[in-house]
Amino acid sequence: MRVLALVFQWLPVVVVVWMVVGASLLFARNVGQRDARGLGIALSIWGTLGTTSVAITPPLPVQLIGAGGLLLSLTLFQWAAISIRGRVFSYAGNNDLPGFVHHSGPYAYIRNPFYLSYLLAEIATVVMWPSVLGGVIVVLATVHFQWLARFEEAKFARSTVAGEYAQYKARTGRLLPRLKWRG
Repeated sequence: MRVLALVFQWLPVVVVVWMVVGASLLFARNVGQRDARGLGIALSIWGTLGTTSVAITPPLPVQLIGAGGLLLSLTLFQWAAISIRGRVFSYAGNNDLPGFVHHSGPYAYIRNPFYLSYLLAEIATVVMWPSVLGGVIVVLATVHFQWLARFEEAKFARSTVAGEYAQYKARTGRLLPRLKWRG
């Protein structure tokens, strides 16, 4: 039981560090300078992690659900990372105009899989280590990711790939897959 407690204590840290290092390797050599609009990503991820120090310890089944969420977020992050290898992606919030629409990997279903992976990691961390402050940060992060995604989408609307992006946007969801109801 003590080993499991240690795993639950360090799993959010490992996932966050993996994502931060992974994102810096993916985007560091690509176009653009870092912009303050993207700073909210780092603040929300590290902020959520920081709230674990004031959290309560929930029952084991709840912590297992949180751990599953962390593994899901890491899987989505890696899937997105693998799908963009060799492509030029800029830092979040930059003013550069995109020159292509990426359709493969998780991008075939959602337009912002990295944002979703970060948000899932934050939600899972708060499930594993619940606190009011953690919940507030997750709500603020959700608002920030929606705002940042809209900013990025507006760049596509001004770019040379606006038509292609409009079609892509019509069939994919921003942060969740678009459900198709058959009737």
